[in-house]
Amino acid sequence: IDITDFDVVAWMKGEMRLMLDEELARAILISDGRTAPDPDTILEDRIRPISKDDPLFSIPVLCDLAGGDISDFVDAVIQYRPLYRGSGTPTMYTSEALIAKVMLLKDTLGRRIYTSLEQFASEIRVGSIVPVDVFDPAAGSPLAVIVNMTDYVIGADSGGQVSLFDDFDIDYNQYKYLIETRVSGALVKLKSALVVKQGTFVPPPAGS
Repeated sequence: IDITDFDVVAWMKGEMRLMLDEELARAILISDGRTAPDPDTILEDRIRPISKDDPLFSIPVLCDLAGGDISDFVDAVIQYRPLYRGSGTPTMYTSEALIAKVMLLKDTLGRRIYTSLEQFASEIRVGSIVPVDVFDPAAGSPLAVIVNMTDYVIGADSGGQVSLFDDFDIDYNQYKYLIETRVSGALVKLKSALVVKQGTFVPPPAGS
């Protein structure tokens, strides 16, 4: 690659911003996955993960995929969907593995129940289904999070905007780059998310 045709520094800064956005997105949905002693941990009382929020904001939906069938997941979401009180139509965030299992569902004649992801989304009344790589129920993350991100507010005080610094390190004869921000975030609307987790199914409260 001709160095005059490719700005490596601009590309690197773009990658750093993308990685920062991904880190924040993970922290918002399920936490950043680091343990408390890690100095880089995103504190959960600063960025409150939707999957771990109080049931007043994030309604827990239990579904036993380990001992049941993937259709149990669909049934559980449909039964709990009326409890959603968030803004507009929500989005479902889940793993590629779970999406694949749902799309493989067949009726008694061996025909696919869902011919498209849009058809499945319509069935459970969500606007779209977004696959998220970091969802791993085996590692403790939920099966799915259903939320409209309009109801999750991120704020920053003065000086909390995204800042990028660069400096030359003469000891190593190289430039070093740092990107940082200071933000907080949480759901601000009651019952604005459904969090589907592994567990024994409990029907929603009568009359809800």
